[in-house]
Amino acid sequence: MHVLKKAGISLALSLSLISLAQADATLTIGSSGSNQYAWLNSGSFEIGRVTFEYGTQSITALQTSVTLKDQGWGGQDPSNGVYVQLLSNNNAVYGFNVAGATHDWQTLNFNLAANPGIYSGLNLALAGIDRANGPISLQFVTNAWGYPGWELHTLNNSLSVTTSLQAVPEPETYAMLLLGLGAIGWVSRRKTRTTA
Repeated sequence: MHVLKKAGISLALSLSLISLAQADATLTIGSSGSNQYAWLNSGSFEIGRVTFEYGTQSITALQTSVTLKDQGWGGQDPSNGVYVQLLSNNNAVYGFNVAGATHDWQTLNFNLAANPGIYSGLNLALAGIDRANGPISLQFVTNAWGYPGWELHTLNNSLSVTTSLQAVPEPETYAMLLLGLGAIGWVSRRKTRTTA
């Protein structure tokens, strides 16, 4: 009974010391530019996309930078701009505007850390995706509004996203745990032989 008690305490101590590998991945995409004309290709026009690893648990950082302008005349609307969309099996489950166009060229930067509402909404949407439905990706798109004559032009587009993967025990941790359990077993067996 005394040996089992010691083995149980040793096992609990060993398990408490297991370290988990926390892997973060940063993915970056960029393009030299795009030209979208509402009368030719209105709606979402893809600049680029990143596909996440299977074990992606959360998006910890996201930054974009876009230089853009609209048609340069008439009405203007910040919704005529650049968006990021979270896709599950190529279906948008969450999206948000990162840059709105005006009549003059301007460079706009977006940082997820400065937008807590979008940060929580994006991660809630990611957590709600059934991984069995197919790949999960983040799409970078322009969206020229469908008004006659409206345009959207971009230069130097970039998106950088950092994701946190599911924690996985390192192989060395398992090896040390097994060696420790083996040593405990060897010591207890040796003690039972010497007392017998």
